[in-house]
Amino acid sequence: MSRRTKYHTQEQRKAARRKQSAQRRSEPGAKEARRKENRKAYAKRKVIVVPKPSEVVRALSSMEIGEDSLYEHLWVHHSITPGPLELSGTTLTDTDFEIMMGHPPYPSHIIGLSAFENDWPKISAAFHGYATRIFVSEQEKWIEEAVVRDRASLSSELTKSYRILTEEWERFGVDVREHGDPDCLPTEFIAFQNRLWTSRRLVWLADDLEDLAKGTEALFIALRARISHFK
Repeated sequence: MSRRTKYHTQEQRKAARRKQSAQRRSEPGAKEARRKENRKAYAKRKVIVVPKPSEVVRALSSMEIGEDSLYEHLWVHHSITPGPLELSGTTLTDTDFEIMMGHPPYPSHIIGLSAFENDWPKISAAFHGYATRIFVSEQEKWIEEAVVRDRASLSSELTKSYRILTEEWERFGVDVREHGDPDCLPTEFIAFQNRLWTSRRLVWLADDLEDLAKGTEALFIALRARISHFK
């Protein structure tokens, strides 16, 4: 026996397919399922562009912010524990360090210290420790939120972060140049340390995008390994 023809014309076949497609779209959760599949397909097709930090950025990122044992002790302490830095002329708190992470002008009770140059190794170490502690905290929170996201959205966010941080890096360069006068030494020191720290973060972000190109699992393994280094 021959198989009975279900549709007599091409138009009938197309009409039936349209009807079936409309029925599938009207099913509960169908729209969300299609969006999920579309996101997966886009994530697989998206090409991740890995930025290449300049030679200046890489050179600055590899510079030691401090080397002696006192510096190491203070940096480790403030990278783990919130707390004030007691100096002969003033006391610096996390609020001060938060302001110092921005752009000039900086508070007068910091840059106006009569013994600023002598106290700078201590200030620098505590400031570096504060920046490290905030960075680790932000990274831990970001990993927790990002681990469920797809490759495409992670790539977009990391690329945007790299662009924004590059702009910050350039601004800190301007800050350093504009405050190169001996009378502005404290501001120059703070801005330059910010530029060193920003250089490191740029290199890390470029590494993150390179790891993401290998897969989301590779990215999160590298991120957790970096964080563990600071603990």
